[in-house]
Amino acid sequence: MGRVGVQVAPVGRPPGYIPRVRYVSTCALAALILLTACAPAVAVEDTAANLEAFTLQPLPREQRYVIAVPSFTVGAGSVRIGSVDLSKEGESFYRELGSGVADIFIAEAYESQQFRITERAEIDKVLYEQDLAQSGRVNPATAAAVGRIEGAELLVLGSVSEFGVQTTGGGGKVLGIFGGAAETVTARVAVEIRFVDTNTAEIMAIGRGVAEVSQGNVSIDIANVMTNLRVGRTGTTIVDYAVRNAIRSAIENAARSLPKKAAP
Repeated sequence: MGRVGVQVAPVGRPPGYIPRVRYVSTCALAALILLTACAPAVAVEDTAANLEAFTLQPLPREQRYVIAVPSFTVGAGSVRIGSVDLSKEGESFYRELGSGVADIFIAEAYESQQFRITERAEIDKVLYEQDLAQSGRVNPATAAAVGRIEGAELLVLGSVSEFGVQTTGGGGKVLGIFGGAAETVTARVAVEIRFVDTNTAEIMAIGRGVAEVSQGNVSIDIANVMTNLRVGRTGTTIVDYAVRNAIRSAIENAARSLPKKAAP
């Protein structure tokens, strides 16, 4: 049987020391190599939730439209957590969620460097008085009123048409903890926005964004996430990323079709 000599380097030995040679069977070495080659490959799951970057080129300040952003509308039945439809949560639940999403939209619109943004303080009051937020109607008088109050050139009417969180393992409970070991949680959000001229009530651009983010072996406190979203705060869960990515996609799509602002 052949053997391969492996020399062991001396450590702290006197001059003239002759190192010993240890012999390893070539059969054993070959068996080790064979076992390594036959070992099953380890599959690594990519569970990173990523925030999509804007691809729009920043506009100079003088070329940016001034926009006013009222609360988004959230239709009853559009929010589903697991297998449960939250349509019975009451009007305040959807109104607060719509207000929070509008605040997140403002932050993302600012980040896009495409718009100048007014404060929201009086906008919702005007729109609710005209029933615009509920009906989706756009009339020149209401649009002009918003323009006068806030100095806005465009009114952004937004809606959340889909908001869902599912888990493959079926775990979790309504507004409770979702996910866990060996489960994959998926969040899917769809957002639509319309840019309306405050002088003519003409729809100048429409954008739709849909985002779906999945992550395995994760637990998400849905109650905490929803509480934060309803006050306009976002974190680093896949639900937060789905909301922000959908909004960013809608902004990108609308901004690309929006006519250039006329020079003053």
